[in-house]
Amino acid sequence: MIALAPRSRSGRAVAAVALALAVVGGLFAGYGANVFGPDRLCRGWITGADAERALPGGGRLGESQESASTCTVERSGWWPWGGKRRLTVRVVSEKPRFPFEMSLWNVSGASALLTGPVTGAVDRWGGWAFLPEECVGTAPGTRSGERPTVRVSLSRDEALDTTARIVSAAVGGVSRQSGCEAADSSGADTPSPLRPSAVTNSDLDKVCGVPGFALPSLRGPGGARVREQTSGSFDSAWFCDLSFAGDDDGPFTRIGVVKSPELTASFEDTGVRRLTCGGRETYVALDGLSYPWEPEERRAAGLVDQAELGKLLVDGLRGSAACG
Repeated sequence: MIALAPRSRSGRAVAAVALALAVVGGLFAGYGANVFGPDRLCRGWITGADAERALPGGGRLGESQESASTCTVERSGWWPWGGKRRLTVRVVSEKPRFPFEMSLWNVSGASALLTGPVTGAVDRWGGWAFLPEECVGTAPGTRSGERPTVRVSLSRDEALDTTARIVSAAVGGVSRQSGCEAADSSGADTPSPLRPSAVTNSDLDKVCGVPGFALPSLRGPGGARVREQTSGSFDSAWFCDLSFAGDDDGPFTRIGVVKSPELTASFEDTGVRRLTCGGRETYVALDGLSYPWEPEERRAAGLVDQAELGKLLVDGLRGSAACG
């Protein structure tokens, strides 16, 4: 009979290292990634895959439900330096004028717009979108007479396509789980956001690119140039922000030309100007009340009053955008 040699110390050491690596690998799979995480989160409002895209990197996904209408997904690795990333989904009731409440516009030339099956606006930190009207009274957090809306916020900035996807997914998940999913939403693709333009110097003979919309005397403090940024499309909703170069107070005027029915509903029973552009009812809205200046400062800058500004814009649209 042949006697087996005792296992060498080096062999035992290799086996111990292999075992340790297997344990560490298992721990990482369980805690450093979302291998064993849930398929759906927040009462089914979003999928684990959507949360993975919105909160990239290592770490497990966990959720906390602050109320029937609010849920937060958090990703934190087991490494001490891993940090935490959060995604919060809220179902809210917005006022009938939302997103065009006086001096509190929630959409502008700096927004990336969602139009089509899902209507809303996003930036790199989150966004909002309307739920179907059928969700009033069925989705948590909704009330009669107000607009059912999903709001999403992220703890870190992400790509616009990522925020658009998670906002759209949340709208679909909330409406589906609440039994109020729109009939035409089944299988709808995630909309690509209409991205805002770069901020550029304005051509004061063609402000916001609208021929005939001229403000030749307009200058900011110290002769600062006028800057503009646009977003959207004249086919659905188009916006332009006007600001002064180097001004930290933001746009002094926001302009909206809106055809999308989901957005024009905000203007019902208001005095917002109406035109017919391309055979469709179109609302032309202005917002300048949020800018902190006095009437005499406005006049010194060469900017006409709000009523005259609206008239100049409408005249320009009538001459250049098939509006009557």
